[in-house]
Amino acid sequence: MSVRIEDIIERIRREISQEAAAPGEPTPAEADQLPAISARAELDYLNRNWQLFDPQSPMRSHRRVLGPLVLRFKWWLRRLVLGVLDRYFEKERFFLLELVRFNNALAERSDRLLREVTERTKAVAERNDLFLGALDLRLEAIEAREQMRRALGEAPASPNEVADGEEGILAEMAAALGRGIAERERPFAAALAAGGDVLVLGCGDGEVFEAFDGRGAFGVEASAALVEACRARGAGVELASLRAHLESLREGSVGGLLVTAVADRHPRPMWPRLVAAAWRSLRPGGLAMFEGLGDAGATARLRWLAARQRFAIVEERGVPPAGSDHLLVVRRSGDA
Repeated sequence: MSVRIEDIIERIRREISQEAAAPGEPTPAEADQLPAISARAELDYLNRNWQLFDPQSPMRSHRRVLGPLVLRFKWWLRRLVLGVLDRYFEKERFFLLELVRFNNALAERSDRLLREVTERTKAVAERNDLFLGALDLRLEAIEAREQMRRALGEAPASPNEVADGEEGILAEMAAALGRGIAERERPFAAALAAGGDVLVLGCGDGEVFEAFDGRGAFGVEASAALVEACRARGAGVELASLRAHLESLREGSVGGLLVTAVADRHPRPMWPRLVAAAWRSLRPGGLAMFEGLGDAGATARLRWLAARQRFAIVEERGVPPAGSDHLLVVRRSGDA
């Protein structure tokens, strides 16, 4: 029995909505307004009234005639009782005092622990919300990818017979998001072209060729529409699957290599093959630039793969905005 991803997402959302609407559970705002234990009326009453008996309290009587006799008898009786039971009353007073102190300290400690648990619970809830949100987006992306694959059917096997399939759609998406690529690549264009013609693997709509200012550069793209846009700019571009074309090149056939939108157009499991094909296609001394790597973790993975392939690391940098994307420049140092 097949399980649809959209059914799982819908069930998770329904359960979360039902739990949020369950009666009897206090909302976060109500939980923050709960009175502290140390501020409860019962504890305040205990603090004010724990010592009700005061042996030095004055004695009065409402009787006019017998009042003085009654007060004298009470005074004598109190002296007699206190003289016998004074140690008992003193111990009881100390016991009550320590008991009240203990209750106050326990209430304050309970309030402090409750605040810490509440803050930690909120932090965990926020992390869970972020995780579930990212998981939701990831599942939706996987669902959209699977639907696109089903709609497009099987991709053609030959790299030179690529139609506008999944790779072509990814190419057009990357081109739409990759505006300004010419300015990002311009500082490296001269170094890339120093070893000969530069192969641009994933040239988009041809904007990237503006960075080379007429130097020898040719490209490969998987979308027929983007190939036509590149040719309209006067660039030499071939329609082919990117990785398959790179792997089909003769060894040492290109002087420089520029791979654009690596994270968007090349799945991570394919990066070892991509790096190996880049090494094979470059002439000794040629530069390869991997652009659009994403975060620093992805850049570190590609840097490790490049070093393992015997590439020399030339430069690694973040690109705007605020270094949110990264690029890596490596050199094929030799055949050792």
